[in-house]
Amino acid sequence: MTTHDNSYKLLFSHPRMVEDLLRGRMPGVTIPEMNELHEVQTMLAERVIEWTEEWKQQGLQQGLQQGELLLLKRLLTHRFGVLPPWAEARLSQAGRAQLEQWAEVILDAKTLEEVFQA
Repeated sequence: MTTHDNSYKLLFSHPRMVEDLLRGRMPGVTIPEMNELHEVQTMLAERVIEWTEEWKQQGLQQGLQQGELLLLKRLLTHRFGVLPPWAEARLSQAGRAQLEQWAEVILDAKTLEEVFQA
């Protein structure tokens, strides 16, 4: 066994080190305190499915927002021409709810400014 392998074995044989490693790699995820290595294995087995689902949902939400943003930009460009920097900035900072509101307004707005007044 190489020194490299021994280092990993040593690292992962201490619950506190694994705990710290997980906290550092997964900010915002609650990692319970663990006193023994079997607790680490149990926690990981229980949480991996939960974390995977959370990450999938986050990715889905981000994908939906990006799709809405791209579609709204296309519609605005088609209707009003090249978007000025201030409009691009507003779009890039908007959340999904705001993007959806602007998407509804675009149907009746006569100017680009009217869209962003909503």
